[in-house]
Amino acid sequence: MKKIFVFSLRLFVSAALIMILLYVMRGKYGEISGVLKGTKIWIFCLAFLAFIAAITIASFRLKLIIQASDIPIAFRDALSLTFIGYFFNNFLPTAVGGDIVKAYYLGRNSRDNLGSITSVFVDRVIGLFTMIFIASISLLFAGSQVVERPVRQIVLLITACSIVVLVFATNKNFARKFSFILIMFKPLEKKLKDLYNAIHQYRHRKALIVQSFFISIVSQGFFFLSIGILASSIGTPISMSEILLRIPIINVVSLLPSINGLGLREGAMVVFFSPMIGSENAFAIGILWFLVLFITSMVGGVIYGLNPQFKVKLREAA
Repeated sequence: MKKIFVFSLRLFVSAALIMILLYVMRGKYGEISGVLKGTKIWIFCLAFLAFIAAITIASFRLKLIIQASDIPIAFRDALSLTFIGYFFNNFLPTAVGGDIVKAYYLGRNSRDNLGSITSVFVDRVIGLFTMIFIASISLLFAGSQVVERPVRQIVLLITACSIVVLVFATNKNFARKFSFILIMFKPLEKKLKDLYNAIHQYRHRKALIVQSFFISIVSQGFFFLSIGILASSIGTPISMSEILLRIPIINVVSLLPSINGLGLREGAMVVFFSPMIGSENAFAIGILWFLVLFITSMVGGVIYGLNPQFKVKLREAA
């Protein structure tokens, strides 16, 4: 009952945000439709291929991190898991809900639940930290005179939060200062401590972290490129420096409770890109971005349906 309530609440959040966004854009439906009709399909396909390249490279990072936990996995299975994760993002909370299914599958087959959860979590964090790092470097080179103050402040804020999380994960003395939080999760206290200790051990695997970081740089590069190509497909090019600064913010926003970031992602796209390209173009790119994610998730659905070894019950995974 609780899970149904939580899912319904997140579904409501996404639906409410979409309705609000449609209301805000109510006077521009014709312009948005015209922009979408003018989309060059072949350029959109290039954007989709760039996105597939990004998640394929990220799957190699996932494979390395899983193997570091002494869990054997082939690249093909890591790639399949990545696609399946996108499929389950449509049903599980936030834009990272598919990670639950990844960890479930790994744990079920390796009999190492802790190692599986830790691997998937570390992979996600490295990817997120890399994206924030790229935004920070872009801000540094862009200069305060070029970037709007709100964007600059948000990038600095998420960078500071990332540094705090990094120190928390690598410094037990610092982490102990927050041990009082465990009181709120008393039934899970032991599991949370075990998870923290497992994550903490990665600080000794510097070669793996550095390798994963550089793989992430390449993966994120293709991801950012896919957004730029999407913008070009509607004849509204966006400079890469603007994409590097704003897309990480939008991705962080999409992690908030919703269904696959739906509503949050599109709304943030309008907020952060409207000043440069107009709200109708920003909204159109948001729709195309959703379409790329949806097609990717359908590929994941096909992989899930055709491979019995990936069969999991959604109720069990959640």
